[in-house]
Amino acid sequence: MNHLKIFLLVCLTILVSTVGSMRLSGEISSKGTFTQYIGKFCYNDNGGNIIVDLNWDHYNIDTAKLLLFSDSIENVLEKVESLSCQNTVTPSYVFNKYSNLSKIYEVKGQRDRYWYLVIQNCEKFPSNLNYDISLLNDGDSFDKFLSADHQSVPQAHIFYFLFGMVLIMVSIVWIGQYFRRNKLNGWVIECLILIMILSLMSIFLYTLNWIYIIYNLPLGKNIFEIANWVYVLAKNLFFLLLIYAGQGWTTSIYSKSKLRNCINIFLIVFNISLGWSLSYIYDYSKPDIRPYNYYLDCLPGYFSYVAYGLLTVYFIYCNIISYRSLNDAEPARKTFLKIFTLVFSIYMLSPILVGIISHFLVDYMKFKVSTIMNHTLDFIFYITLMVFYRPTAGNILVTKLVNPYNIELREIKY
Repeated sequence: MNHLKIFLLVCLTILVSTVGSMRLSGEISSKGTFTQYIGKFCYNDNGGNIIVDLNWDHYNIDTAKLLLFSDSIENVLEKVESLSCQNTVTPSYVFNKYSNLSKIYEVKGQRDRYWYLVIQNCEKFPSNLNYDISLLNDGDSFDKFLSADHQSVPQAHIFYFLFGMVLIMVSIVWIGQYFRRNKLNGWVIECLILIMILSLMSIFLYTLNWIYIIYNLPLGKNIFEIANWVYVLAKNLFFLLLIYAGQGWTTSIYSKSKLRNCINIFLIVFNISLGWSLSYIYDYSKPDIRPYNYYLDCLPGYFSYVAYGLLTVYFIYCNIISYRSLNDAEPARKTFLKIFTLVFSIYMLSPILVGIISHFLVDYMKFKVSTIMNHTLDFIFYITLMVFYRPTAGNILVTKLVNPYNIELREIKY
């Protein structure tokens, strides 16, 4: 395991060290006036550099220029969005053919600050401009090529990917213990392994997305969206596992209900479909100039809060029914169900809690705080469920109920 960690870290370090900055490059040809937004970047409180290389076609009269706008300008976002040759805004800095062919502009930091880059030509002359702009932040080999609103997220993804692999290996060892002891039932841990694998798949895709951002490749947005979908799937399947566990699959031999199964599946499928739809709508309808926030922290996302709230209420209600079905001779199972309901109700409400916290953060903190909080909560509660279902002889949750369905069918026959 240690060799695997070292190998992954070395590979990622080599990859990152070969880049060193985020790049915006392209070509703009126009026969008249135009204003084109080309990108944004958030510099951290230590500042950084904007390395500009502009090349004009010498056969044309070249009047195009690169405008830099800092968010120190009041209402800069709205002003840049409405910028035109008629609706002008004084930029923080200008690169043009006559003053700056190739230059490094030093960004001095006082706080995390967004910078917006626009190429504009307000003369009725043809212009053909090639641009290559490197945006270099302050930070280590991970952070220097990332916008400040994304910094620390790749490190978190790498950490949780490696940590998740450790949890999966521990769970596999536990499965072996379940099989060696015939009276132990390990189906909860088996399902959890599959869910954690899905979660790690999403984290791997998020990490791949950072590689695409480094190289400014066009598929990066698609990879990020797929990662979101896999993450939503893993999270809701974990909810489904918790619902079934609370309904008595490990605490009662009388847990089978076709109606309840249908409701369980319907609610989870609805929640997954809603999450996928909201993620897609947000990612592909949000203008690139706008900062990326937690996708549930927007008006459509509030519908998802209602869905998560209803799912939590349903989870608690079903657990109350399961609790009442237990007789007084099973105090340990009753105690488990009370603790289980209290602990995992908090987790099922976590998307709402993260959304509320995200809502009150400044723009450059929303994405990274919500991302790291979501992954941290996921793994805390993965571990919590593993502790509940640890393969020890005295653990009532994994003993005696080898197969609740078969037991129930035998009793019906008698």
